[in-house]
Amino acid sequence: MRKLLLAATALVGLATSADAALVASFSQNQSATPTIIASDDATTTNITATSISTQITAGNGSILGNSLFSLNATSVSAATQLGNQIIQLFSGSFCFTSLAGCGGINLLSGTFTDATFGAAGGPGLTLNVNAPPDTLILTSSVIDASELATPSTFGLTFANLAPLLHINGTTIAGFSADFSGTVSASTAAPEPASLALLGAGLVGLGLTRRKRRATVAGCAA
Repeated sequence: MRKLLLAATALVGLATSADAALVASFSQNQSATPTIIASDDATTTNITATSISTQITAGNGSILGNSLFSLNATSVSAATQLGNQIIQLFSGSFCFTSLAGCGGINLLSGTFTDATFGAAGGPGLTLNVNAPPDTLILTSSVIDASELATPSTFGLTFANLAPLLHINGTTIAGFSADFSGTVSASTAAPEPASLALLGAGLVGLGLTRRKRRATVAGCAA
């Protein structure tokens, strides 16, 4: 059952909401050494990046500029292998800021729970947050809050994993890697599904009031 739940989470996570628009794309600036470091103790994996020089571009194509990217994500479930795919859930936070240690101007930051996916024995791993059903809270001092509403996604691609992706004990084994990714979100306008639900509620309320009036009238007669 647990494997089925993880697989369902993976499939949902891979589907980006059609209502979400690109907020930003990013990639690390050229570096001679890997910038993502993952460590494990055979039961838990922690993935980190510490103030890495990164180019971040807004969804409209404007350059937000060079920033310093930091990430801290910790596994919150055991890794599961389905076929050749390794899946594991993580929770953490990230930031793109003008100063080290998530200081200075907050270009974009967030907290999340997510699922990671990757082919066993392969050089890549994807950390994908899709809210809902995952949790993703985005903030920025340069992007209006109305552009950061759910449904939203945070996709982080790790490339050139060394060693290649595998499980150690019950968790993804430690690795080093490069990264790039995207963030997408909706406007703050109500989603169609929410509007439909609201409409159904109003109709139901109207029918209830009509029935109540009819009952009162019948009693009065």
